[in-house]
Amino acid sequence: MTITSASDAIASLLEMAEQGEIDPWDVQVIDVIDRFLAELGLLNDLDLAMAQANLPQSGQAFLWASMLVLFKADTLERLSLDQQEESLIDEEISDLERELRTLPRYLENHIRRRTAAPPPRKRRVTLQELITQLQQIALEIEALPKLPVVVPKPRPQSRREAVQIITELAHQENLTELAAELDFFLQRKFFQLEKNEIEFEYLLDLWQAEKPSSHSATQEKVAIFWALLLLASQSKVELKQEDFYQDLTIALIRVC
Repeated sequence: MTITSASDAIASLLEMAEQGEIDPWDVQVIDVIDRFLAELGLLNDLDLAMAQANLPQSGQAFLWASMLVLFKADTLERLSLDQQEESLIDEEISDLERELRTLPRYLENHIRRRTAAPPPRKRRVTLQELITQLQQIALEIEALPKLPVVVPKPRPQSRREAVQIITELAHQENLTELAAELDFFLQRKFFQLEKNEIEFEYLLDLWQAEKPSSHSATQEKVAIFWALLLLASQSKVELKQEDFYQDLTIALIRVC
């Protein structure tokens, strides 16, 4: 809970007190918490997507609620201990005064063991105490170090998944036949040129000179590139690039 959310909660508490919905001198902390959670839609929200979207807000609300409950529990515990000590002292003094007046014979028969501790009285939590505690909680949370937001990284695809994706794309665009033709074309050209590598742009020039197409130059370039990716996934060629957006080099993988 930040300073802003604490201010909103305090404003809601004051409005509830003005409308007579809560007693400023005896605030029922649990009932107030339940009302805030209901207003946030956290008590009966069955929509998983909405619940996940409201996760930071609900987490802050539950943290705020738990700290308020702890505050009231500590208050009741301190009051109970003080009352018990005071009650024990008063009772012991009274018993001592009475016994000093008349001490009967066989005192051991007159000793009475207390069966249980006296029930603790209810400690009222006033509206001013609740507001003060809200402000203290907000300051404590605000002082906590801010943790960096961790953005989940996409899981790297395995080689098998990459091959499957490329194969599906190739089938969708009917590029398997083009890949087979390009494989045969590369085998022949590498043998003729006596080279181990060839630049992508030079390959396009050789291909268009030998196999003119009615498609545009851009479409032809994309089709050849996808066919090369398919051949690379089949370990028939190796694609090399020194830097991003630089020339692409194709090397034929020769099977020994």
